Amino acid sequence: MRRIRWGRVALLLSIVVGISGMWAWIQAGEKKESFLARWDQAFFKLDARAAVLVDAQTGEVLYEQDGDTPYPVASMSKMMTEYLLLEAIRDQRVTWEDRVRVSENAATAEGARISLEAGESYPLQDLYEAMAVGSANNAAVAIGEHLAGSTADFAVLMNQKAEELGLKSSQFVNATGLVYSYGQNQMSARDVGRLAFRLVKDFPEIIQLTSEPRVQLASTGERVLNTNLMLLTDNESLRVPGLDGLKTGFTDEAGYCFTGTAKRGERRLISVVMGTDTEVARFSQTKKLLEKGFL
Repeated sequence: MRRIRWGRVALLLSIVVGISGMWAWIQAGEKKESFLARWDQAFFKLDARAAVLVDAQTGEVLYEQDGDTPYPVASMSKMMTEYLLLEAIRDQRVTWEDRVRVSENAATAEGARISLEAGESYPLQDLYEAMAVGSANNAAVAIGEHLAGSTADFAVLMNQKAEELGLKSSQFVNATGLVYSYGQNQMSARDVGRLAFRLVKDFPEIIQLTSEPRVQLASTGERVLNTNLMLLTDNESLRVPGLDGLKTGFTDEAGYCFTGTAKRGERRLISVVMGTDTEVARFSQTKKLLEKGFL
């Protein structure tokens, strides 16, 4: 009988301690992840090297998968080029009507590109649209040179801004994310999410552009298709209601990557998927992650 009584006493004490701890937690206003949330995250995995899901209103990371390891980031790093350009526009250091003279270095950039001739000048607005929608590398290089004078000097600006934005695991060497003998851009998934969060928060007008399936450049008439295949797709495995951005990326080293964003009602989420094996997988895994977030 005595053992039973002591067992009951111990149980009662544990209940009292538990309630006291819970009350202290509530009084302190702290947010703690529930056991069920931890269990859910443990079994929810993406077929990707790394990933994060971010609340676009608060910047809170809602999900992460190897979120802090720096990886090659490919053209998703152009979000930093976009940020620096939009900041320069806001501060009136440049205008959309600026004519940008394209250097030989910019004109010969490989990968995704638009028709640019070395020595010719093009409106800054056209270069921005080609970079943000079509991921044009030659346009990105030309923008970086226009803002800083050279690729190397623009990389300095990128790294300075990364530090200012609190990106702790990022290193930039160029405006594009391409791989060169001098290196390549690297970021953690958490940093990519943070950069996307600040880009959308500080310059929400970018969504109006990244939601366009295609643009036509005013100066040349060239039509540029959006590299984001999730826009206006009829494929249910890729379609996400409310999706309107944000930036793709691919190199052999980075794999297929995508920073997506979608808004439903008043809620916007930002997803980052890095290092999938196929182009379609970066979008299907994005759908899986965003749909999980909107539940």
